Amino acid sequence: MRADNWQRNLGALFIAQTMTMVAFSFVFPFLPLYIQSLGITDTTEAAQWAGVAIAATALSMSVAQPIWGNLADRHGRRPMVLRSMIGSSVTIFLMGMVTSVPQLVALRFVQGMVSGTLAAANALAAGSVPKHRLGFILGLMQVAVFIGTSVGPLIGGVLADNWGYRVPFFAAAALMLSGTAVVVTFVHEDFVPPSASAPKSGPLAEARSLLGLSSLPMLVTVVFLIQLGAQVISPVLTLFIAELNGEENAATVAGIVIAGTGVTSAVAALALGRLGDRIGHTVILTACLAGAAVAYFPQALVREVWQLLLLRMVLGVFLGGLMPSANTLLANLVPRERRGAAFGLTATAASLSNGVGPLSGAAIATGLGIRAIFVCTGFLYVMAFAWALLGLQRRPLPAMARRVDTVAPAVPDNAELGSDPGIEDASFRR
Repeated sequence: MRADNWQRNLGALFIAQTMTMVAFSFVFPFLPLYIQSLGITDTTEAAQWAGVAIAATALSMSVAQPIWGNLADRHGRRPMVLRSMIGSSVTIFLMGMVTSVPQLVALRFVQGMVSGTLAAANALAAGSVPKHRLGFILGLMQVAVFIGTSVGPLIGGVLADNWGYRVPFFAAAALMLSGTAVVVTFVHEDFVPPSASAPKSGPLAEARSLLGLSSLPMLVTVVFLIQLGAQVISPVLTLFIAELNGEENAATVAGIVIAGTGVTSAVAALALGRLGDRIGHTVILTACLAGAAVAYFPQALVREVWQLLLLRMVLGVFLGGLMPSANTLLANLVPRERRGAAFGLTATAASLSNGVGPLSGAAIATGLGIRAIFVCTGFLYVMAFAWALLGLQRRPLPAMARRVDTVAPAVPDNAELGSDPGIEDASFRR
């Protein structure tokens, strides 16, 4: 791809990914209610089936992502983006037509097998932009996630309240197809397939090989803990807000709290992604892990909703810097031709946490109370911080904090895209 095309690629990818994440989030507010409309009238049983449906997607996605990542490295990242968006749109459309809960769960499982748009988009973006802007670019892709998880549930809830539970599924499918059209029209990739003489390995062998790279197991584990911490509170946040503020308008207030966190996370993802390109993404990662831990503990002590909102917005600043820095370190750690498989590994870790997190949160709330979730999550981020420091201990902190332009000359916008000039994180390699 010509160097003057990467901005257009990035803009189109951001728009398409935002549309996709909004569409994915449509069904979260009313999934238990949709299950009840399919014949499961008992509230507890409906909640259990909702958990099974969510876990089914997470389980199948965790298995499928390394396979798709391996195929992306062999055949191109753009086909994987299109595959995931088209597959997701079809399965979501069919979810709006089911007549039983087992059919819904089966389609959720299939969705996890064919989706994975974020990992595919990240791999495509990371291979098509100047390396010295990786942090900012991957931060921008993370903004799409924050927008989707903040705006999507609100739009989906409004659609469900006014036109029924099936309409949001059809609207989500249409929105994903629109995103697919954006990628087809505006996103291009000059993919160079591996040479015929290059050794070919299956997904498992490739995963074992990647995990042999210095610091990559640490990054995968940190991604798992980051996503786990974000998901633990999800099943009971509305209940906690109802406890603080009363049940009236609890869902609306919860939406405001979630949106507030998403806004600060989105702003921080861009700002800290750009800052990481200058001072080092290892510094941003460890600082944000420590900040997230500190921001979680006081949430267990709040007595008013405004206090919770303020602390969640502060937390959002640190959450916004985590995934862009982790993804940038990952992209710098592995050769460009193996980034699809590498992002597949982190997608697997994130998918597992998406399944384990809500179940863990519900168990903690049942056994220790809702407030204990904030304390446990704080300790989870302390663990992630310690694990990251342990994985990075071979690199002295001053070296990690050096500006990129003191390590290697700045890469001009028209430099070879996706090249590895050896800046900042090259010493991760063995």
